[in-house]
Amino acid sequence: MSVDLNKLVGWYDRHVGQLTYSMLGSRNGTDGTADCSGSVVQAIRDAGGIPYSWLYNTESLGDYLAANGFKLIARNQDWVGNSGDVILMNWADKANSMKGSGGAGGHVGVLKDANTFISTDYWTGGQDNTAVSEHNWNDYYNTEVANGLQYVEAWRLTDSTPANDKPVNPANDVTPDTPAIKRFKQFKNEFTAYSQIRVDEIKFVNDIWQFVNYDLSGGKDFDWTDNGISLARVDNKTRSNEDDTQVGDMVAFNSENNEGTIDEYDAPSNAVGIKFGDDGIVWFDADKALAL
Repeated sequence: MSVDLNKLVGWYDRHVGQLTYSMLGSRNGTDGTADCSGSVVQAIRDAGGIPYSWLYNTESLGDYLAANGFKLIARNQDWVGNSGDVILMNWADKANSMKGSGGAGGHVGVLKDANTFISTDYWTGGQDNTAVSEHNWNDYYNTEVANGLQYVEAWRLTDSTPANDKPVNPANDVTPDTPAIKRFKQFKNEFTAYSQIRVDEIKFVNDIWQFVNYDLSGGKDFDWTDNGISLARVDNKTRSNEDDTQVGDMVAFNSENNEGTIDEYDAPSNAVGIKFGDDGIVWFDADKALAL
């Protein structure tokens, strides 16, 4: 499993104009508010990262980065930036690490390209839906040094899907919606899932037991991170929930997960993405999802 850097940077593109800065709300955008570190953690998770135990702050974020294959490549020194590099900053006096950078004492964001820094920040003073912003990195760095910035780290994913210099912004995707996706949008992106689903495969992946239904995943050529459904999200209709679910059993989404909204669309693959708590986004074939 590896983080897809295009999806990492694309997370910010998708949330432009949708988030308000706050350190007191969800921190990862689920309630429309987010802060810098919560955004990075969620963006990495949604891009294929491992499930997080909590929404790390800037002081502890290095642990989550390392667990996902990122390596510290620069500390208070120049480096040639790549798309997907994660940049950590600390304003603490005489800082030589990220220690003491929690809360307003630190900041983190991602390079969108070699010299464009994108992050969730307080740049507009907390105005509604303006938290995600882009800056020329050199200009941003020089301004913040003048404001007392003491310490900077750059982290890079060492085993990754290569990132484009200019990731595609889904808002600019010219691929027309499929009939199924149009249908979901007509119903305000809402979904219901009451039908029973056959368990075609079961596997322990990303620290949770998951299953796959071939129809919902679009066939047998699936990805566990993208298409696996946590067994904790369903009730077993073939046997008691106290018994282990087996391949061939019929299940249905439980009452906490059988209604909600579509979180993402991918028209080229006719797919809909639904976020299930800390499990991240699960992708379904749109036609099959309509029939749930």
